[in-house]
Amino acid sequence: MASKVNLDVAEKLDITCRRGDSFSLSLTLKDSAGDALTLATSNYEFLMDVKGAKTTQTDGSVSRSVVASSSKSSSTTDLKDADGNPLDALSNGFVFSAGTDAGLVTVTATAEVMKQLPPGRYVYDIQQKVSETVTTILRGSFKVNEDISD
Repeated sequence: MASKVNLDVAEKLDITCRRGDSFSLSLTLKDSAGDALTLATSNYEFLMDVKGAKTTQTDGSVSRSVVASSSKSSSTTDLKDADGNPLDALSNGFVFSAGTDAGLVTVTATAEVMKQLPPGRYVYDIQQKVSETVTTILRGSFKVNEDISD
């Protein structure tokens, strides 16, 4: 008898947004019984990374460069301004609101942060951390459409 277990609980959600527009995504998180998670009481933390295309390193490993993140420790190396100069302004670009005990958490980025994100297709994920347990809860494509306004 063949058995298997799938510990990947991440749901797929593709996001399309516009460069230079404010970004806001509200999530209501529930457990498997449909009850709202007690995000504030249980001290949940959240992390969002947006990453660029896969690149092959000289040692043969494959990686994706972080383009934007909610983490101050992430290095953003893919971005360049209009003159081709590297940008490093999008680490800590996504900010999570304090989660509520009704399961609500919101991730935002200001219009200024989003203005620095080049149009294109990326991938992202959102992770939740409670105590020492880290779980990816959302993943998908992250498409940034061009904006003609400055």
